Amino acid sequence: MPHHIRTLKIAGIGAATALVVSACGGGAADGDDVLYLPDGGGAWGEAQDQAFFQPFAEETGVEVVLVENDETTFMASTEAGDPPTDVVNVTGPMLANWTDGDLLDPIDHDHWEGRDLDEFDPYPMLEYVVPSLVYATQMAYVPEEIGGEMSSWEDFFDTETFPGQRTMGEGSTLANGVFEIALLADGVEPDELYPLDYDRALDKLSEIRPDILTFWSSGAESVQLLADRQVVAGAAWNGRVADVVEQDDAIEYSWDQALLYVDYWGVPAGAGNPEVAQQFIEFATRADRQAEFAEMITYAPTNITAYDLIDEERSLMLPTAPEHLDSVIPTDDGYWSEESPDGEIWSDVAIGLWNDWLAE
Repeated sequence: MPHHIRTLKIAGIGAATALVVSACGGGAADGDDVLYLPDGGGAWGEAQDQAFFQPFAEETGVEVVLVENDETTFMASTEAGDPPTDVVNVTGPMLANWTDGDLLDPIDHDHWEGRDLDEFDPYPMLEYVVPSLVYATQMAYVPEEIGGEMSSWEDFFDTETFPGQRTMGEGSTLANGVFEIALLADGVEPDELYPLDYDRALDKLSEIRPDILTFWSSGAESVQLLADRQVVAGAAWNGRVADVVEQDDAIEYSWDQALLYVDYWGVPAGAGNPEVAQQFIEFATRADRQAEFAEMITYAPTNITAYDLIDEERSLMLPTAPEHLDSVIPTDDGYWSEESPDGEIWSDVAIGLWNDWLAE
């Protein structure tokens, strides 16, 4: 399947060659001097470039080729034996799909000599993945358009008190938190969210559906809708929210009931350059790299020692800052890999129920 690809040219290591990639994959078997990596795009991609991709290329001389990040199609390509990248970005809710399908190589600890693996907190290194960032799905809104300030998902769903069009992420992307948001809006306590009550969540979503302009499919779309005032409130990833707030100070956001998620780095089974991929993952989770990343985009470091390198003002903008811990809600990644009574894992159940509801 086709993927958008660009070559990262690094001054000092020679001009990058033009690459022609087949429609069935990324061609990641070109040698130890080329590494194919997932490009998050937008502000996320820019932060990845400067904190991880360019420094790694400069330190190692490896040519880095970026492929537009798309976890679903990357997984399908890996299942077909042709992963388009040597490293994949694995979202927490989809981790079980990767591991249960034997689609990831184990993390090679030979690259971690001298590292204290307890530095990964609150999300530890796992057998097949290393946590790469922590982010939140939070509420953003335009007070002057809704006539006040929102402080909960209940407010978000209250279109009588706070009128105007909304946007939420596609429920098929579990890290958008659509089911959790609906349940919180319906009065469920944070520590009672799991196992999710899908009937209750979908009933609540049906109440607000006439006021949802669209269920966004990309982070860029989520905040552009706010910036263009097509919607007055949205549920969006905190990095995208911070980016749009910097450009438009009429937009506000809240950490109250923000849902925490973790992403991971992993090496897909069949990667063309797995050794260098393992090297990159260790590099990208060093404290200095994580701190630089967090200075550029408001996703929190997974290496807790990175906070020693981040100034206090900046740390307050990050989801896992101590000041936010009483307000944010960690989601339960382990839940998604558990079997439902029908034998399916809950992540597959959730996506199926969402698609059926959307088609009604």
